[in-house]
Amino acid sequence: MKENELYQYALFLLSRRDYATGELRTRIRQRVYEKNDGKVDDLIIDNVIQRLMELNYLDDQRVIEVYLRSYARKPYGPNRIKQTLRQKGFAAELIDHVFLHCDIDWFALAEESRIKKFGTDIPKDFKEKAKQIRYLQYKGFSGDMIFEQFNANSAD
Repeated sequence: MKENELYQYALFLLSRRDYATGELRTRIRQRVYEKNDGKVDDLIIDNVIQRLMELNYLDDQRVIEVYLRSYARKPYGPNRIKQTLRQKGFAAELIDHVFLHCDIDWFALAEESRIKKFGTDIPKDFKEKAKQIRYLQYKGFSGDMIFEQFNANSAD
């Protein structure tokens, strides 16, 4: 495949959704492998990726910010979101940088998630409290975020 064909294919992929650089590189590489009978030229792939980055069609930081807002609206906690972003192929340093500069109140989000699922009442029963804690852990909230709302609400 020629570089221009790969560039057009990459634009087609990016027109459908945002990709992490690593994820897009994998998709392009797979396409080249299929079309060239197993022969892959990494230099051409690197040129296409570089061209997309120069034109701001491919920007990992922007994509992480979009994913972060999207997952926080669901609401998922920071641990779950970070894990998902790492699985999508984003660099851990870039993920940490974006999280450091985000203005999301994770404690309030954990409380919102708990209230949405279980209501406003704080459980007295150990079994029910454990159930809510497991749910919030599954959603990706850390222990301090989870226990803070039980402590803060039980003081009322």
